[in-house]
Amino acid sequence: MLTKYSFLKVRLMWLLLIKGKLSVRKLINTAHCYIAYWLKTNRAARTPFLINFELSNNCNESCVFCRTSNGKIYDLNPDSAEGFVPKGVMKPNIFADIVRQTKDTLLMAIPYVNGEPLIYQYLEDVLHVAKENNVATIISSNGILLNETNIDKILDNDLDLIKVHVSGFTDDVHQIQHRLGSVEEIKRNLSLLARKIDEKKARLIVLVDYIRYKHNVHQIDEFSRFAERHGFLFSVRPGNPKGMEEIEEPQPINFAASKIPCDWLWKALTVNWNGDMLPCCDYVTWSNVQGYERFEARKTDVLATWNGAKARWMRETHREKGRKTIPICSGCTRVGIEYKY
Repeated sequence: MLTKYSFLKVRLMWLLLIKGKLSVRKLINTAHCYIAYWLKTNRAARTPFLINFELSNNCNESCVFCRTSNGKIYDLNPDSAEGFVPKGVMKPNIFADIVRQTKDTLLMAIPYVNGEPLIYQYLEDVLHVAKENNVATIISSNGILLNETNIDKILDNDLDLIKVHVSGFTDDVHQIQHRLGSVEEIKRNLSLLARKIDEKKARLIVLVDYIRYKHNVHQIDEFSRFAERHGFLFSVRPGNPKGMEEIEEPQPINFAASKIPCDWLWKALTVNWNGDMLPCCDYVTWSNVQGYERFEARKTDVLATWNGAKARWMRETHREKGRKTIPICSGCTRVGIEYKY
């Protein structure tokens, strides 16, 4: 069974309603974000309805499109002198302070941008903060560290959705994109997760996200059946062929997107591991670009930054000129608020 992200959103919103994580203020703020984007106003809603937090950009999988074989993260800025972006770990008080400032209108916090969130040593703490403040949480994982200890952490702290990405049903296929990690281990971990959800009577949406390539399309049905047996949602999406050019075809480019103002500027915020508040998740892998402001716990007002001068300039530029005048935006073809990876 294939699950489109649009259906996933409906399923997630229904779950949040049941859990009591929705409120009138959050729904009004979310609607305001969408209306502000539709009208292309310089000011958006009181807060974004979604904030991504890059807790850490360390990873244990080493995908060919993302990193070198020794783990260095590619810098997507073509003018980069180094060619790689620095690694780091977010201080948990940055996450906690931002969530507490925005909790009344923030619909969801996503403690994941680039890297593997289950590596982050304070994951349990940040999920607990979100739970205490009644803010929904989503993570994306490669599933390698989805062991019993980490499963207990996410279930006990009321994670709402976990997306586990895979790119093959057997190791010989899965590891063409992912240099490290066994899909057999990931499948065992997913089976354990299903049992633990049942034991704890937990309300967690699990999405198995199959990254489709020419070399792995023949194993989609096997993983779809695996997901269905375990009660998981299943989605198929195109992958990034970078690093696999000899066996994969280039992705089609949506040139029309260059004229469309980006939704993220009116709806979402990204916070880098060092506290930089950024317009979107692409900024974490693009050097020498200026974000909105660097967050300092107990000093920075997120609400003021979200509708501050830099944010208003970005919205005005996208509205008047599209994406083409801003280098990091000019090549982006993303439309809407969806998962990056």
